[in-house]
Amino acid sequence: MSSGSARAPVTPDAMKPTRLLHLDWLRVLAMGAIFLFHNMRAYDFDDWHIKNDVTTQFATSYIEICNFWMMPLFFVLSSAAIYYSLRSRTAGQFVKERFLRIAVPWLGLGMFVFGPLQVYLDRFSHGVFTGNIIEFMPHYFEGIQGLGGNFALFGVHLWYLAILSMFIVVMLPFLLPLGSQRRSLLSRLSPYCRRAPVLVLLSVPLALASLLADALGMAFTREMGSWDLFSYLLYFTYGYLLHSDPGVQPTIDRLRRPMLVTGVVMMLVVGAMEPSGSWTWAMARALCAWSFVLAILGFGHTRLNFTNRFVRHANEAVLPFYILHQPVIVVIAYFVVQLAAPAPLKYLLTVVSAFAIIVALYEYVVRPVGVLRFLFGMKPKAKKTSATAEG
Repeated sequence: MSSGSARAPVTPDAMKPTRLLHLDWLRVLAMGAIFLFHNMRAYDFDDWHIKNDVTTQFATSYIEICNFWMMPLFFVLSSAAIYYSLRSRTAGQFVKERFLRIAVPWLGLGMFVFGPLQVYLDRFSHGVFTGNIIEFMPHYFEGIQGLGGNFALFGVHLWYLAILSMFIVVMLPFLLPLGSQRRSLLSRLSPYCRRAPVLVLLSVPLALASLLADALGMAFTREMGSWDLFSYLLYFTYGYLLHSDPGVQPTIDRLRRPMLVTGVVMMLVVGAMEPSGSWTWAMARALCAWSFVLAILGFGHTRLNFTNRFVRHANEAVLPFYILHQPVIVVIAYFVVQLAAPAPLKYLLTVVSAFAIIVALYEYVVRPVGVLRFLFGMKPKAKKTSATAEG
């Protein structure tokens, strides 16, 4: 065999970071899914900020299906973005960029703008408080929301940004590129994920994490997107592992169809089981969620690995849309559920009107104004170069 036919193995971090176009699409589509999800929360059987008089099994099943994969996918996509961000920034630049993008919206808008609004409507619609929002504000600082109080320490729906900020701080020593090869401690494990059995078996630690949360009395953290804190940390870690070695993606692509089938089968299995802290329940649920995540990543890469004007524009809007979507939905749903109309019609009305208002707020209020861009975690507006300067 000639030396020219030998191919050097691809090592983690060895390639110059390039933008993975399908991840842009997946972020946009995942945001669309969570928008439809929160519109549906007024009509499922579980309690929420605003509830319709009539709730349905369809809405409840839709919510349960989304709960399997939606927030796990968000954490996987977030850590993939962190890997590429760290490849082009120093540790200091990365920490500053992540603080401005993630922590500022949570600490500012989440706690002191959209938090009070949503908590007030929750308390008012449930008959806990009967005054107006101005009268409610002194009570907003009484106790912590979720622990019997009102103050939205985690920003209500922006809990995701709060938890993501915490994960970045905890995991940063394992994520930073080190040495002349610019390889992080975590990325050294990535080559093992090129093997299909390893990828599938990553579901086992997820089941163990669920059982650990139960054993330590942390099951209450499932109130945040239906998964516990330890599981979210693993999804975050897995997202980095899968994307810090380009050799892993071909394996994900090959697994996309069997993982989709596995996810559907496991979803039916979990649906037939009583929720419990048993190993069987935890393993079936973990395998279901992880199978869906791998299938989405695989189909995304094989079908959506391109860009266009729409996805570039929408990708920039994902974070502001996320920050705006639930407060707008809650306000609109408060009025819509009072109408004398079938639940499907109310849902459609809320979806259409909320989407129109969010897009209008983003395009004409948030996006053009520098201080609002800052508060919503966006980069400063690009300075336009004049024709004279260019000449």
